[in-house]
Amino acid sequence: MTREAELRRLLAEVFRWTYLKNLTTTMGGNASVRLDEETILITPSGMPKHMIKPANIVKMKLDGTVQGPGKPSSEWRMHVEIYKTRDDVRAVLHVHSPHVIALYEAGYKLDIDIVELKAYVGPTIPEVGYLTPGSQELAEAVARALRPRNVNAVILRGHGIVTVGSNIFEALNRAEVIDQAAYITILRNMLTGEK
Repeated sequence: MTREAELRRLLAEVFRWTYLKNLTTTMGGNASVRLDEETILITPSGMPKHMIKPANIVKMKLDGTVQGPGKPSSEWRMHVEIYKTRDDVRAVLHVHSPHVIALYEAGYKLDIDIVELKAYVGPTIPEVGYLTPGSQELAEAVARALRPRNVNAVILRGHGIVTVGSNIFEALNRAEVIDQAAYITILRNMLTGEK
């Protein structure tokens, strides 16, 4: 199996996991991996996430040129801007975590000391205010927030989270840990009556 074929397989498999773990909806979210310094593989637009196969993954250049069949995720600009900003990033995952969205919409924030947030995600998780999904404005805002090398995740107000990693499993684990921390915070607030 070639490296590209293996990355396609892993990307499709991991993205199915995001759906099965309730990190996103049937049509929501997106993921990508860096194939080389100028090329990425990204999930397709308009396809149920749990049905994505390796052949459906779209290959594209960082200049936005699609190589081969398929239409990339509508959030492709965000992925491209992140890769251009962070040469150490090998994978990007964007999910619509209901726990994170609910927590922030209720006016709460993640406690960086809950569970393993610091260990897996880093010392800080910046926020980006709501911007139109798929827009260049959102892409640039997320890339700016991720510019520091010790920042590995961003909260998108009313939209979800973006995580990065050295591989797609690291990006997925970071998304899961953030989602779990949000869920724990919601439960703690319910049990303690914290406002």
